[in-house]
Amino acid sequence: MTILLDPTYQRMLFDGLWMTLFISVVVILVSNLLALPLAIYIQRPGGAFRRVIVGYSFFARAAPVLALLFALYYGLPKLGIYLEPVPSALIGLIFASTAYNLEFLRSGFESIPTGQSDAAKALGLKPFAIYWKVMIPQAYRLAAPALFSNAIQMVKGSSLASLVAIDELTAASTVIISETYKAIEVLLLVSVFYLVIAAVIIGAQYLYESRQNLRRR
Repeated sequence: MTILLDPTYQRMLFDGLWMTLFISVVVILVSNLLALPLAIYIQRPGGAFRRVIVGYSFFARAAPVLALLFALYYGLPKLGIYLEPVPSALIGLIFASTAYNLEFLRSGFESIPTGQSDAAKALGLKPFAIYWKVMIPQAYRLAAPALFSNAIQMVKGSSLASLVAIDELTAASTVIISETYKAIEVLLLVSVFYLVIAAVIIGAQYLYESRQNLRRR
């Protein structure tokens, strides 16, 4: 691990780690914010845009994320649209992650007994209050394991950003390996970084589920 004591390589790794964290946090937060209203809207059988949302969900989950990133970064310039590497990666990853979160939340909403909303209506709650106080908390509780798992997948998926000229953690490790030929040392350290990030997300999941269990007692 002596090669990693070099200040230049340390800076490259930590700059890459920062970029990985930035991309991951933005993708996780934005995809969750976008998925919620879509999951609520898709519950309406007669919604005008329901088929559009269903089609988007199918396409975003079926298409390889790498293909989406390449289309945004290398394909759009052929149409006269130029995006910087970071926006290209963010848009592609958010596009894919939102579709998965949408399906997890949709499943959560559909798992709630219809008697819950009927009881809330009987108590005189307005539609907004029914969703905010009754439906959304239960949907998130039911979908939590899948949502947190998808967050971890997005952290690992951020490594694909290296293929659209972003110097994130995987890209930095590739450069260092190519210069030093110390693949095992570098990959071990990078693996530890990803492991720590995943452990933080898993810890957040544990705290969230523990808190929900306490509320239900």
